[in-house]
Amino acid sequence: MPSLYDDLFEEDGKKNKTNAPKSQPIDLDNDRFQETGKESLDEILILAKQFNIKAEPFSKLLTNTRAIDHEVEKGIIDFFLVSKDKYDQGTLAKERDYYNLLQNKFKAVITSMRDLGSIHLETIKQFNRDIDKDYYSIQKTDKQVQSDKEIAIDHINMQRKILADAAASLSILEEALANTEDRLRNYINAGGVNNISRSECEILAQKRIDLTSGKSYHFDYSFFKMNLLDKTAIAMGMYLKETTAQYLDKLAKTFVSPKN
Repeated sequence: MPSLYDDLFEEDGKKNKTNAPKSQPIDLDNDRFQETGKESLDEILILAKQFNIKAEPFSKLLTNTRAIDHEVEKGIIDFFLVSKDKYDQGTLAKERDYYNLLQNKFKAVITSMRDLGSIHLETIKQFNRDIDKDYYSIQKTDKQVQSDKEIAIDHINMQRKILADAAASLSILEEALANTEDRLRNYINAGGVNNISRSECEILAQKRIDLTSGKSYHFDYSFFKMNLLDKTAIAMGMYLKETTAQYLDKLAKTFVSPKN
């Protein structure tokens, strides 16, 4: 199935083989043959395997997190009527417990997601650097190379889907945390055991922003969110407007420039 990465090695039209330029001699000093002795395509497949090993327990973490249970639903009617929040815990103590639960779930997901994102980045870097239409192998036939390219692209697309699923869960938890803060503000200067100061609410909100923006982890998870167009493009093998070079540039920035 064609993919957004096909342009990295797609042949420029149908060329007459008799008019094709002569093959260049193999440069054994090329980085792809140094140190490990493995060819670049094989190293990419090894990275894909490393991702998959970590992705299996991560997928179970997403299942057990059940982020969807905390989704804040807001309809048009909420703009006109004050409706009861179904997540209202009833007391300040219970709201604190719920807030801590949401934070712990968010931290567990973003920590593991960052590890997977790092492997994804290394995979894209190497693919972008080494794999093109002229990629050759001294060990494999052209047919084997093409098959491995397709496998690598399938893995890359799967990685994007898994990271997008995680981003969707984090987005739900982020909104749930903000929604809980709104309820906590109802207890400002309420007195008694249900009393919370305005200052504490402000500090909680600031710490939550550092957490959910990715600043605390130097990782902007929101980059991996997918809209309907992204999902359709990957599922149908359509090209996205962004080139792979642009994707790589933005991907690298997710680890150094979290959103404000």
